[in-house]
Amino acid sequence: MNMKKQISAFAAAALCFISTAPNIEAAGETIRYYDVAAYINNYPIKCFNINEYCGIYVRDLENYGFNVFYDESSATVNVTRDTNCTAIAGMGDIQLPYQREGTVYKTAGESKIKVLLDGEETSSFWVDGNMMILIDNMAKYGKTYWDNNARAFFLTLPELPKTEYIPLQKAKREYTRVKTPSSQLDFSYYSQFPTEEQNWGFTRVEHDEPILYDWQKSMLEKFDAQYIDHSRPHAVYLTFDEGYEAGYTAQILDILEKYNIPATFFVTGEYLDSSPDLVKRMIDNGFSVGNHTLNHKNLAQSSTETIIYEIEAVSDRLKYDFGYETYYMRPPEGAFNEKVLAIAKDMGYNTILWSFAYYDYDVNSQPGTDTAYDMITRYMHDGAIYLLHAVSADNAAVLENVIQYALENGYEFRSLDDLCQP
Repeated sequence: MNMKKQISAFAAAALCFISTAPNIEAAGETIRYYDVAAYINNYPIKCFNINEYCGIYVRDLENYGFNVFYDESSATVNVTRDTNCTAIAGMGDIQLPYQREGTVYKTAGESKIKVLLDGEETSSFWVDGNMMILIDNMAKYGKTYWDNNARAFFLTLPELPKTEYIPLQKAKREYTRVKTPSSQLDFSYYSQFPTEEQNWGFTRVEHDEPILYDWQKSMLEKFDAQYIDHSRPHAVYLTFDEGYEAGYTAQILDILEKYNIPATFFVTGEYLDSSPDLVKRMIDNGFSVGNHTLNHKNLAQSSTETIIYEIEAVSDRLKYDFGYETYYMRPPEGAFNEKVLAIAKDMGYNTILWSFAYYDYDVNSQPGTDTAYDMITRYMHDGAIYLLHAVSADNAAVLENVIQYALENGYEFRSLDDLCQP
């Protein structure tokens, strides 16, 4: 089998140089993250996915027994084996990126700089001031091997020491938002906020944002709650409510992973109890997991103590059982008031509502796949935040077609992190 096809994703090696142009044929290539690891003599080296090939930064080769020299007069980067090298330094602690496989890293630009491996030009890419090459093309220096079980590419250089092979782990997500524990909240402070129950709703408009009252918009803005993205034309956000597992979530995840589509799953305490493996899969594969409260209570009808407990209990479970911090909260039933929004904000959450939903949550009364597809696509609009229930067989059945429709019509699926910037 062709090793490049077998590896299915390799490209990127770079050295930072100032230049006015680039390798024309490589311009426009999309550089992506993915879950493949690369090793030189068992020392890991950062790698990326370009057009289904794996690669490395040229500049990094200096740590793996190579000389890297830039000749400004000829606009070439010359790479040669360092015959005086007796040890490989490597690059220290390397982890697979947190981003999901297929997430865009950079786009290759233009540059007149060429990369030479022992005087022979090799495919190269100009990416954000760095030259990149395909690691496959370095087979001339030693033995190459693809381990499908480890999902790792190995290059072994003769006459240089090898270290012990250690599988790479995915990096943990870094958060900057500060969350306030309940012990530091002033419970009496929230008595000043109106407690009149609001049930989220609006008038749908075909292929346009829904019609809301001005007071609805101003209330959400006051507490950094979100229901739509007005800043990114053609952005679409998929969110799924997970009150309990009905057998369709794995299928939904399969489709999202197939197309590299981000999504957020809002889970309850019951879901954490019944489906920890699915929650782990969501987290491990880079999806966002949101807080849908412990017992799916109507928060607008709850006391301050209950609101805080319902939110914090799910947050604690995610943190201690899965090592995951969540910063998104969706009130059950779409029921809230200013007190709920104020508490959620002070606890470090964005309250996430929606600009599209439909009657999909009754497992015994599904509208049918034709109706589901028609509803979801007919009301698709710029900045849409979709609320879909994962218990719906119809949603699982039409999801792939909905994704294809969105992509064909110029929409781009985004993560809530792009909207809320935690």
